[in-house]
Amino acid sequence: MSVSTKVAIRIELEVVNSQESEIFERSLRGHPMIEECYAVTGNTDYLLFVAVDGIEEFEEVHRNILSRLPGVKKIKADFPLRRVLPT
Repeated sequence: MSVSTKVAIRIELEVVNSQESEIFERSLRGHPMIEECYAVTGNTDYLLFVAVDGIEEFEEVHRNILSRLPGVKKIKADFPLRRVLPT
């Protein structure tokens, strides 16, 4: 049995306005693999969390879901190495 890893994914949109944001946010609802999504400030526009069972599954999610979301300019993912807190 494999253990899922929760991957943090930062999304930057091509254009950020209410219409484009609404289209992007609506498109997320059709993908149950995207467990959480937050609109954020800073260098990216959205922070998503996806649980995957390894790098191969993440590659599938990246190729078949994330890269096809409307308005996406950049995708950056952070894989956790180990949990520090809470222990």
